Amino acid sequence: MADDRLPGFWGLPPKHRALYAAVAAAVIVGGILFGYYANFGLDQATSTDRARADKNAEKAVDREQPAFVSTITPPDYEQEGFDPIIFVLDRPLTAGEQATLTSLKGGQPKEVWAFMKSLGGRIVQYPPVLQKPLAGGHQSPRGIHAQTFNLNLNSDRDAGLTINSMTAVKDTCTAPTARTVVNIPPAGSNVRPGLLWDMPGGLADKPEGPYALDEGDDQGQLYFRHNAIDLGNGQSNMALRIQSLVTDQTCKWHINASYTDTTGQHDQRIPAGAATFTTEAVPSNPVQYFENVISEGWGCIGEMSQQGCTATKTLERVRPGKGN
Repeated sequence: MADDRLPGFWGLPPKHRALYAAVAAAVIVGGILFGYYANFGLDQATSTDRARADKNAEKAVDREQPAFVSTITPPDYEQEGFDPIIFVLDRPLTAGEQATLTSLKGGQPKEVWAFMKSLGGRIVQYPPVLQKPLAGGHQSPRGIHAQTFNLNLNSDRDAGLTINSMTAVKDTCTAPTARTVVNIPPAGSNVRPGLLWDMPGGLADKPEGPYALDEGDDQGQLYFRHNAIDLGNGQSNMALRIQSLVTDQTCKWHINASYTDTTGQHDQRIPAGAATFTTEAVPSNPVQYFENVISEGWGCIGEMSQQGCTATKTLERVRPGKGN
């Protein structure tokens, strides 16, 4: 075995064999050490470049993810309360459905909603009553019909980003489609913190906002004039309550969010793709119009019987021209 690895080893005198073995061992150990330190030196010499390349690769992978993800959910009216509210339906109520509606107490909107929801009805809200004028000189929002949704923004990116602007963009606006309107009018409307877009008129009318909705000094001020939204880099998600207002046209729209990250300024659409939000207007002259008159019951105007409608004469006096 030794002659295979150390040629001529056994043919040497004992002293020479010891020297031969020592030299061979030194060569082997030296080769091992040389290889180790050569590899160590190369590792050290290229470590900065490799670290830079790894970091750039990580950044590239990080940027492949969406800047942020938006999740939209409707408000939970059963939990939050209804406040003043309007229910709309795209067809007239039958005689039996009218009898059921007018048997309900108008001051109990939860029960009215349970019935209208079962028929395919939708909710339209009244605008909030602000204590301060809107930025730009408006004393109050011009829109008279409101829709609300909750917008949650979250980013899984390691690098941070800042949303510093949001713009509402109308996609389409059309005449309202509802034929039945059930109104529980306001005696006052609570202001809930969030953002407000005022979008009166049709497609050519530019939305205004978003305005801050809160009870503080910023109420009515343009939200992004004093605020920004930071996401990514371990930041918590941002939950926003969005309210949009229209007048006489139902509008489909989206948000263009402008954000900044380490690569510069970018835009992202909310909701993603071709999806839109809808803010519904209430027709001024529906086929059927029901309104709860406080302390008197239901007033009913339009193509219907007067079964259960004890406040119609009062309603006709305070709302001339409503209905047919």
